[in-house]
Amino acid sequence: MNQVNFLFIIGIASLLLSGCTGVRNSYESLLDKNTAKPVITLQVKEKREILVVGNGYPGWWGYKPGIISQNPEIASIECEKGRSFIPFREPGIIFGGETCYLKTRKPGVAWLLIGNEFILESIIEEINRNGLAEDNHFPFIPDGANMWIKLNVLGISEP
Repeated sequence: MNQVNFLFIIGIASLLLSGCTGVRNSYESLLDKNTAKPVITLQVKEKREILVVGNGYPGWWGYKPGIISQNPEIASIECEKGRSFIPFREPGIIFGGETCYLKTRKPGVAWLLIGNEFILESIIEEINRNGLAEDNHFPFIPDGANMWIKLNVLGISEP
């Protein structure tokens, strides 16, 4: 009887813990390992998972991880709501979440900003308005929690 109670408690605890908020930074596997600065190089018309955010307990209190492209004509971010049926893997079994994909559209350079979803658009608007030089993206960290990633999108025939 004690063994059944113990297993029941372990099962409930596992279920509740899998309902916690979390994030999977899929962009880390795309970063170029040969550069000191964060750079991703992809081909045109590629679609890659870049960020997964799980909803749950205790919720996102003022900071929710997000990502945005400064140049959506070259590369855009598309997020889809969903659930993972694998325990302890985002976007979560109980509360779900969203999986964000990076879609490359045409050759060029796009800047991706990773940070607080609630303020990303205002940061991009301010930078576009003030015309921040391309080289200044790397050291530009507004609140210490945001990170710029340079995305090089190559044409099909480029090496």
